[in-house]
Amino acid sequence: MQTIKKYNRIKVELTEAGKLNAELAAFLGVHASTVSDWCTNTNQPSVKDLYRIADFLQTDVRNLLVPNLPKPGVYSTGFNTELNIAAEPETVYTTKAKPVKTTGKPKTKRKKPH
Repeated sequence: MQTIKKYNRIKVELTEAGKLNAELAAFLGVHASTVSDWCTNTNQPSVKDLYRIADFLQTDVRNLLVPNLPKPGVYSTGFNTELNIAAEPETVYTTKAKPVKTTGKPKTKRKKPH
């Protein structure tokens, strides 16, 4: 079983804004499955796309990322300001490994004729 770590909060922010994946896909000019992959953390958007998503959702780009500090806590921006971070349970996604197909017969290599 493969574990997929949660890196972004795009789906949470979309839901809170009352927006749909399809609306974000149309805004960005990408396929809806691309946005779906971002929302499930299967793939991650580029930094440029993160900023465009933040513009679409009218939020700070930092709200789209899962903090790397222990939760709950305060995140220091380095600019003499602090952001209070709401605690969210760590979500770990798992995917099943693909089954190996077997025919029951052992494979033998054929020799090429000369």
